Amino acid sequence: MNTKNLILSSIAVLSLMFFGELSAQDSPEWAKDLIICEIATRGFTSPDGPESGDFKSAKEKLPYLQKLGITGIWLTGTNLGDAKHFYNIWTQYACVDPAKLDPALGSPEDFKAFINDAHQRGIKVFMDVITHGVMNYSPLIKEHPEWFGGGSWGMTDFDWYGNHKDLDEWWVKTFSDWVTDYGVDGYRLDVGIYRPDLWKIIKQNALEAGHPIVVFNEAWTYSEGAGDFLQRMATLSDQRKGPDMNVILHRDVAKHYQQFDYFRIVEAGIKYTDESWDYGYLDVKPFLDASVYGYYNPDPKGALKLTLLNSPALPTAEKEESQRLLIEGVNPDKVIKNISVRPLGWSLRYRYGVNGSLLAGFTGNTSYEMEITPFVPDRLIYSTQLSSHDDGWESSPPDKNPYVAEGSRSMFGYSFLFTPSIPIFMSGEEFNANYVPLPSHTPDLWGKGEQGKGRWLYASMIDWEQLKQPSKRDMLDDVTLMIAIRKADADLFRPLTIDKKPPLKAVSLQAKGINSDSIPVPYMLYNDHKAIVVCGNTTDATIKGVLNISLAGTPLEGAEKLRIADIWNGGKSNQIKVEDLRKFPVIMKPDKTKRGGVAVLKIEIIK
Repeated sequence: MNTKNLILSSIAVLSLMFFGELSAQDSPEWAKDLIICEIATRGFTSPDGPESGDFKSAKEKLPYLQKLGITGIWLTGTNLGDAKHFYNIWTQYACVDPAKLDPALGSPEDFKAFINDAHQRGIKVFMDVITHGVMNYSPLIKEHPEWFGGGSWGMTDFDWYGNHKDLDEWWVKTFSDWVTDYGVDGYRLDVGIYRPDLWKIIKQNALEAGHPIVVFNEAWTYSEGAGDFLQRMATLSDQRKGPDMNVILHRDVAKHYQQFDYFRIVEAGIKYTDESWDYGYLDVKPFLDASVYGYYNPDPKGALKLTLLNSPALPTAEKEESQRLLIEGVNPDKVIKNISVRPLGWSLRYRYGVNGSLLAGFTGNTSYEMEITPFVPDRLIYSTQLSSHDDGWESSPPDKNPYVAEGSRSMFGYSFLFTPSIPIFMSGEEFNANYVPLPSHTPDLWGKGEQGKGRWLYASMIDWEQLKQPSKRDMLDDVTLMIAIRKADADLFRPLTIDKKPPLKAVSLQAKGINSDSIPVPYMLYNDHKAIVVCGNTTDATIKGVLNISLAGTPLEGAEKLRIADIWNGGKSNQIKVEDLRKFPVIMKPDKTKRGGVAVLKIEIIK
């Protein structure tokens, strides 16, 4: 038994108070104009058959990405990696050495040429960083055994908190050099961020070199101001099931952005040192219906029981009351590694007890009582993920295409590209690619099962011949138009940071024969001289309806002369009376058809 238990009663009381400053370092201005496409280098192109993609062949596709309108590439295939560790294929995530390029992907000169060409086309390039460790046979372990301790994912982990000054210096130099020597524009951190202090130094080194970068974490972990945005701030899919229709972005974009005012706990998890988890959930009614937001598990498998011991009012800017949370059902036979809580609204888990502090190392108790005071998290830029390489994770249906949108213009436009956030999606989504797995890809993470039967999207071998099919070309043309609209009115779509609500409001729609609850709620983005109204149609029928567009509460209120245009269908701009906005006709073609799924109206003040 851990000696800490000698001073613990059956209920351990911990006071967890966090009063944070917002990020001290502002993100580069270009970060807010990012449209990110993830590329798994080996399967993005196949010049010489399966898994033959490299920097040269990826470079040949840069004109295609430029025409599409992409401004950022998340390149998940650069460093020396293992060929079979995960899913029996080569992956970036089975990293052998983060300081070395994998020679199968090309030479250092090839990598630099890829980045230089991307930059000339207005595209930033981000490397994937495996932050937790390296393969067990990595030469780094033999050279510096003191740098490592423990393991996860079948690999050996870095001992990040063992006070290894030479490890810290090596890490900072490695990722500073990728910037200064090759022109890398930033990093996506796999799993989460370790040692935010080191990433702040790396970012400062890049800034001083005249090449500011961004750092984005995979998941919500507190980065102490080192992070710029997240891969998974809002995700439109469940990586094992496909589109997650519990996520409110599918049906009410305005409500999604309204939620960022709340700090109400809905979930807690205990992670044990054997890497297992127990979870518990709270129903937060009458404050908000957590199930609407997709955070509440109606049939939780976890063993924990959560009870709020006090019921403070919802926190405001003037008043934030702490919340006392009782966690019961903790396994007394296991040692706790950390505890996390997830509040409604921030969509994140705050993790406590990492690396020997707070609850780490505790065992023997079944109940813990915590006092949690809301705090200001990182000043992150809003972001939304449509899909990533992890869609189609093991246990996914073997006959299901792991690409998420599946041709839905409503999902791609209404829920994703037309929202004021950094959009992130996997290559192939833009033309509704059919999934073609690499021949050696297995359905099991550790290589078990029949080869060629896996569904992991990282293992997608993109068949570019599909673009000869009219339906694929139509999808590509529509996504290209969506991106062009987003760029043309970037001042409306450019995201803010999460400490500010975007200027966005819901719009009423009435349509004959259609239950308003069965289609997405239209929304309007606005500034002081124009607005864009976005409608979504998730059905296979044409919708003819009437919009009630109110300018009340916006800078456009009181405008005398306006013009409006259907910019999705290339309509001309026509002058309109303000009162006519209250009954403005709209037509949306069926989803998953050319120019279907959405309607996009642009309103401008006539001076």
